[in-house]
Order: sequence, then structure tokens, then C-alpha cells
Amino acid sequence: MLDMRAVLWLEDYLLTWLSTILVVSHDRHFLTSVCTDIIHMHSKRLDFYKGNYETFVQTKTEKLKSQQREYEAQMQYRQHLQAFVDRWRYNAKRSSQAQSRLKILEKLPELTPVVAEQEVILRFPEVDKLSPPILQLSEITFGYGKEVVFKNMNINADMESRIALVGENGAGKTTLVKLLTGELSPQEGYRQAHRSLKTAFFSQHHVDQLVMDVTALEFMQQKFPGKREEEYRHALGMFGVSSDLALRPIASLSGGQKSRLAFAILAVPRSVYTCSKCHRIPIIARTSIMLGTMPICKYYRTCDNICTNHESIKRQDTTMAAQQVELH
Repeated sequence: MLDMRAVLWLEDYLLTWLSTILVVSHDRHFLTSVCTDIIHMHSKRLDFYKGNYETFVQTKTEKLKSQQREYEAQMQYRQHLQAFVDRWRYNAKRSSQAQSRLKILEKLPELTPVVAEQEVILRFPEVDKLSPPILQLSEITFGYGKEVVFKNMNINADMESRIALVGENGAGKTTLVKLLTGELSPQEGYRQAHRSLKTAFFSQHHVDQLVMDVTALEFMQQKFPGKREEEYRHALGMFGVSSDLALRPIASLSGGQKSRLAFAILAVPRSVYTCSKCHRIPIIARTSIMLGTMPICKYYRTCDNICTNHESIKRQDTTMAAQQVELH
């Protein structure tokens, strides 16, 4: 996975590339910057659009509106013709007119109603408000062997915090998250967390934490025993893993569906840490997740987000640049 600096370099490089490039990506900014054409795969068909991703979204939206208007107009016209035929087809004086309209009706092209892509909505449950301090790292020093990653680092997170961590690969972003969650202990300094604080980490390797040969429902039952099946289904349904998806083996789910399951597992904690190298999450779902830094922060209050794309950073209130030795 490329860090943000590498992604920016790649964008600039590809803009000068003279050969054809086929890109599969869920990064909205990257697709807008680089692409000149979009192929939209849906409903077992391919639709072709000229322009970048933003142009595609605008064009597709207008196209769907136009198709819906055309469909509704034709349905109204069909009903008008059919009503005339039904009324006069057996009338001696007007049967010829009825037959004429029936022929028009039979020659009309069959239009189908517009089927919009399913919207992905993530619903995080409400939690109780915690009194400060919620989470603090004070004068933290940490390293691996002789290599010092952080020195004299201070971070304070409250109930309204939305923090983006940015930095090159290897700068220590994941290490910092592990210090925040308590998975790693500082070599110097201390971590102070509210006694009722619960944390969870949505990592770039979130799929590795799932058991592939059981269903999503069975996995939730194993992870959180003692609840009714309706409660497990409700928790999964809040993240779009509902009905038959909940009963399919996890191995058969798409990358995006596995990501939704991973988020469902995070539905109880009050502090959520996301490693947004979430290249398996589709744009439509990622948009929900990034509006999701608002739902997450609204419900969970404290949210740290390791960012490798522009859209995630736009949603944060605080940005921290992780560099070797010091955190600025």
C-alpha cells in the first residue's frame, strides 16, 4: 500500500504517461486526477463515460434522472393509449381508432425502471458520554531496539476528537495507534485512559482477523456469545450485512462486505481507530464511512484515522504528521 506522498507522486507521473492505463481503484481523488475515461460495471453490463470520476458521477446522476423521466413519461403514454383501446376497441364507430392505437402501443420500445445502486449506510449505535480525561499520552518515548520512533510525545483525545495521522510508510503511524489502544506499552511516559473506555482497531489487515469457514452470523455469535440471534442480525444489518449475506461463509463475501463485517464487530467500543488503507472498501461504502468519521465520532466521540487518501483527511478536525523521533 502506497503512502500519501507516493500516491501524489504516482498521480503526477501517470498524468505524463503516454500509454494506455487501466486503473481499478476506490480512491475518488486519484480517479478524478488521473482518469480520462470511466467504465462503470453494474447489472451485468458495462457503461462507458468520457471524463474523470467527478464528471462520471455528475453525468451518471443526470443520465439516471433523464432515464427515469423518460420511463415515467412512456408509462403515462402507455396508460393513456391502453385506456383508449380498452374503452373503444369493441365500439363499431371507433374500433379502427382503437386498433390504430393498439398498434402504436405494441411498437413502443420496452423501457425498464431505473434501478439505482444500493446505498451503503453504516449505523453506529449510541454510547454513554464519558467525563474527561478520555485518553492521554504524556511524554511518551518508544522505539524498536536502538531505533527511537517517538520521543517526548504528548496527545490528548476528548469526546469530540477527530484525529488524522499522516506520514510516510514506516514513520510509525500504526505504532502510534497501538500505543493509543494500549496494545504497546511506552518505554517512557505514561498512557492514561478513562476506566470505562473501550477501544477497537480497524486495521489494514482487518480481513485477517475474520474466520473464513464460518458465516458472518456464526462469527458474531462466537465473538460475542450470550445474545439472541435477532441481536446479532440487527448488529450486522446496521452495516449492510443482512438477510442471506449473514448466512454465507465469510470466505464467499467480497472485500467490501468483509470490511462491513469488521465494522460491525467494532460497534460496541467508544473509541475507534481506523487504518484507512481501506482499498477493499468501495467508494460508495467509503463515502459512508468517511461521513462515517462523523457518525463514528458522533457516537463513539473519539476517532483516530490513519490516512492515505485526501477525502479522509478532509473529514478530520486535527491532523498529526508522524515523523521519525518526534510527533508534531
